[in-house]
Amino acid sequence: MVLLWLRISISSDFPASFVFGDSLVDVGNNNHFFTLARADYYPFGIDFGMATGRFTNGRTVVDIIEQQLGLGFSPPYLAPTTTGSVILKGVNYASGGCGILNYTGIIFGGRISFDAQIENFAKTREEIIHMIGVPEAHNLFKKALFTVVIGSNDFIDNYLIPLLSIPERMLRSPESFVASMISRLRVQLTRLFNLGARKIVVANIGPIGCMPYMRDYNPGAGDDCVTFPNELAQLFNTQLKKLVEELRTNLEGSLFVYADIYHIVEDVLMNYNEHGFENPNSACCHLAGRFGGLVPCNPFSRVCEDRSKYFFWDSYHPSEAANVFTAKRLLIASFVFGDSLLDVGNNNYILSLAKANHHPFGIDFGMPTGRFTNGRTVVDIIEQQLGLGFSPPYLAPTTTGSAVLKGVNYASGAAGILNYTGEIFGGRINFDAQIDNFANTREEIMHIIGVPAALNLFKKALFTVELGSNDFLDNYLTPVFSIPERVLRSPESFVAIMISRLRVQLTRLFNLGARKIVVANVGPIGCIPYIRDYSPGAEDDCVTFPNELAQLFNTQLKRLVEELRRNLEGSLFVYADVYHVVEDILMNYNDYGFENPNSACCHLAGRFGGLVPCNGLSKICEDRSKYVFWDTYHTSEAANVIIADRFLNGDANDISPINICQLSRA
Repeated sequence: MVLLWLRISISSDFPASFVFGDSLVDVGNNNHFFTLARADYYPFGIDFGMATGRFTNGRTVVDIIEQQLGLGFSPPYLAPTTTGSVILKGVNYASGGCGILNYTGIIFGGRISFDAQIENFAKTREEIIHMIGVPEAHNLFKKALFTVVIGSNDFIDNYLIPLLSIPERMLRSPESFVASMISRLRVQLTRLFNLGARKIVVANIGPIGCMPYMRDYNPGAGDDCVTFPNELAQLFNTQLKKLVEELRTNLEGSLFVYADIYHIVEDVLMNYNEHGFENPNSACCHLAGRFGGLVPCNPFSRVCEDRSKYFFWDSYHPSEAANVFTAKRLLIASFVFGDSLLDVGNNNYILSLAKANHHPFGIDFGMPTGRFTNGRTVVDIIEQQLGLGFSPPYLAPTTTGSAVLKGVNYASGAAGILNYTGEIFGGRINFDAQIDNFANTREEIMHIIGVPAALNLFKKALFTVELGSNDFLDNYLTPVFSIPERVLRSPESFVAIMISRLRVQLTRLFNLGARKIVVANVGPIGCIPYIRDYSPGAEDDCVTFPNELAQLFNTQLKRLVEELRRNLEGSLFVYADVYHVVEDILMNYNDYGFENPNSACCHLAGRFGGLVPCNGLSKICEDRSKYVFWDTYHTSEAANVIIADRFLNGDANDISPINICQLSRA
């Protein structure tokens, strides 16, 4: 899961960009010495206007990021013009064919290893200090963006080289080889920190077994990616993530960020049509091989007609279209507001009867986390599919510093739109208080990265709001306690109060910087096991009155979302129809692979298992994937997977005016 490339964000608050890496981010350093790893000839750069030494048809991922910074492209270190005031905006040290290990890429002849790149930065550092003085230089490095994209070649051009790598693999296991990479990288990144770098983005290795070169040299894989290279990448990535977390913890003042390129690329290759690509396997620039991977791109190669439809430019490198997609995905944060359907652990930290930090909750998550289901929530799944990783609970002690730059989850079990909703549970964080908490996070982010960068982060971020069910279940419909409320207020009046309050809340969220806001409606609450068991007169049917309340609210909510989208300039409010999707699942449960659409998997009492909340004494169904409902109130992970997919990729019947995948690209 990505812990975002630019959670550190994008704006002129970054005075400079310093880039380290291999051919994925080389912008011309290899033009200036003898090497077989070159890209300073046609057809490289065909969409850049000329061949510059970039190993793609247009811009690299970092080029695209730097354009957003307003810095222009960082120049190659070895270019004769990269001197004087030019270097104050940053420098690119990347070199095609290089690796973490100094002997990686030896088959290409010349290349600049990561150690040598850091030596070159040290020289730039001295030049900058000479120009502007020590204090100003240190301040520049403290604020600058440092990007490290390296490691692929340590496998492709070292451990996995046909024939030449056989002795290496005989002497060293994958685990041992990866350990040597991580050990060296620890020293290198620490040195970069000691030279003044603070905001350091470290990208992991993509699915190298999927590139055309690997596919063509391993024909036994057929149409699939080659397994062993991908396993090596994942082995390295697991250790890299731990290293980044270790350095962030141990190097005081550092803001190390882990960028999960593997997950983003894997997603686009698996769902290429949804992301606008037509060919996810083959090289656009090709000469030989089923996938165009046998011969490197050269002047004799054929070039595909529509380069925007190819994920791979050549045997090894992504196209500019792929780089644009990756850059956009790396720029998204996720902020979540809601109730127990989306709570990921906030209620663990308050005195409340609404808790899920105990068995059997989380039985398919690996442990109880405070999620009110057996596995992942709908938003967990959406965040994973967008390559974001899970947004952490606001109240967790670790949700501070650089951790908040990837997004935060404010949801709280028993919370509602109205402040007095859920009083019977004691502690809970209502929507107004959740927005207050976001305002606190907002201030923290502004302090870390500056106001312009923070506002840009919020502008691009995904905001999800899912509230309202508890205003009925734990307020208007609460047995005994709700009788006075229903005597005094008609359903229409109560819904009007909810909508009025929600209008103020969503407008405040917009005023705090949110722009891409998904607002989910209330599901068919008359169908949950709790309502079924407490309304036995409905027998096998859903209970009518709660569903009528939900539909009454949903009609007004859809109008509100349309109103806000129309009136709040620059907003992208989206209406997610939970009611429609869940109703469809319940009516056609067999078609979706379910066997039980009515009862709670975690149950203790009641015909539908809805009389007693899920607890340590409850019985658990054998096959949780066959149940729509996990417990008395909440859907199972299996149901959440379907709901998430409908919101990510569905049509206007599920989510309107656009789905979440489209919203993330908007």
